[in-house]
Amino acid sequence: MLCLWALYSLLALSLNIVVGFLGELTFGHAAFFGVGAYTSALLVMQAGWPLWLAPLAGAVLAGALGWVIGHVSLRIIGPQFAILTLGFGAITLTITNYWVDVTRGPMGLSQIPAFAVPALGWDFSRAAHMYPLALLLLGLVLYGCHALQHSRSGRAFVALRENPALAASIGIDVFRTKLLGFVAATALAGFSGALYAHYLRVITPELMSLSYMSAMLIMVVIGGKGSLIGPVLGALLYTFMLEALRSTGSWRMVVFAALLIACVVFLPGGLVSLWRRRPAQGKP
Repeated sequence: MLCLWALYSLLALSLNIVVGFLGELTFGHAAFFGVGAYTSALLVMQAGWPLWLAPLAGAVLAGALGWVIGHVSLRIIGPQFAILTLGFGAITLTITNYWVDVTRGPMGLSQIPAFAVPALGWDFSRAAHMYPLALLLLGLVLYGCHALQHSRSGRAFVALRENPALAASIGIDVFRTKLLGFVAATALAGFSGALYAHYLRVITPELMSLSYMSAMLIMVVIGGKGSLIGPVLGALLYTFMLEALRSTGSWRMVVFAALLIACVVFLPGGLVSLWRRRPAQGKP
């Protein structure tokens, strides 16, 4: 469960770059997650790539697709961006379902090798061995997101989110800045998908479906978009509830939907806003 939380946290942090930092709503992020997962698994199983290198290739391919999609979609202002990314996600899901010779279609891929670095004698086939690596990667990504948030590009992200017209008037290249953030987010989503594939060792086209996209949005919104710790908290709550509600089957999505609605109405800032309110309430 700890490994799953760390992997979901990586995924939520990647979506947070788009939704929280850039202020853009996307419905196609799950496609990049699935692309990273399938790319890494296929390279290892069919092309004989090293286990340490294949996840990086998954991240690169997802980032490259993000660059292509971003070049088209980020020039569009308004809800059309979300609709275009939704279309990309649907196309990717359809290709994965019907390209049976490569992806095995709805059956998916099974017996995916567990993550390992044989040259160093590292084998992460057991969950207990995977814990330190998952936490280390989560810490590194959190540090990277923190550095990005406080960098010149990060400040440009905030300016674009708050007022794109004003940001452009002070010399910020709106399209280039958004593209940079989008590519970083999609590459991170692809990397988390690759790790997810080698951890669970079974993947299906469902990774690219709206159910996974909904799960990502739930983690980011409930935790608190635009913050660093928010998506991690959201991923923790989602992972815990996923296990607690496993016996309820499809009804758990009803619970998640109700929780999301309640959060949007009563706690729009997410869980992190509870901590932000405390100092203000303590003042006379």
